[in-house]
Amino acid sequence: MIYIYDGTWDCFLTAVHHYYYDKQDVSNIESSLCYIPNLIDEYRFITSDIIKAKSVEEAILHKISAESLENLQKCFFSEIEGREMWILKYIRLGFKIGSRIDSMLGDKTVLDVLIPARKVGMECHRMLGLLRFELLDGGIYYAKIQPDHNIISFISPHFKNRFADQNWIIHDTTRKIASLYNTKKMLLSYMDLSNIPELHADELRFQALWKNYYKHIAIKNRINPKLQKNFMPKRYWKNLTEKKSD
Repeated sequence: MIYIYDGTWDCFLTAVHHYYYDKQDVSNIESSLCYIPNLIDEYRFITSDIIKAKSVEEAILHKISAESLENLQKCFFSEIEGREMWILKYIRLGFKIGSRIDSMLGDKTVLDVLIPARKVGMECHRMLGLLRFELLDGGIYYAKIQPDHNIISFISPHFKNRFADQNWIIHDTTRKIASLYNTKKMLLSYMDLSNIPELHADELRFQALWKNYYKHIAIKNRINPKLQKNFMPKRYWKNLTEKKSD
């Protein structure tokens, strides 16, 4: 049996709930965005159920640990192919042995989850320093990102706390999703590029000043492009104000 879900975290957890309570022999869990039906596989479409999803989250918290739940979420949002079954196997093992699983770094079932989770964690850490807001006409601050992984839900709370008195949008243009904040509420929504206002005139002036500052602040005999690329991978430069012309 193959479970087909809608690609969301809640629907995936709903599939995990069905796995335990329906006691079916599940060979794979696949997103409907990727699955190609055929005449051989027996498959079942899973409908998202928030109550079932939350019950699985609570079970992970109580039977394993909060650290494991965070790692599972990061693994899921890595979007690496095959992660669904890695997560299911981890949950099965965790329900058997409890929080000890967090220290079993030599176990393949654990590493299959931890390696993607750490990649996501590292990219989140980088993005906190590399994200650049731009002031748009209308007074909204806008930041465009194109991360390797789906990290927007992990980094948004940081900016909600840091810029609590500002209206802002963080836009993952690769996945066409955005985090929107209006000083009161924050939400995730689908968003394309068609309705983005022009940059505010003040923003253009500040960008010119920032580029000039960045250009002249460097100590020439200490410039190390290789080290810079380790901390600021070149794939992110197109969205960095100070590097757009490089």
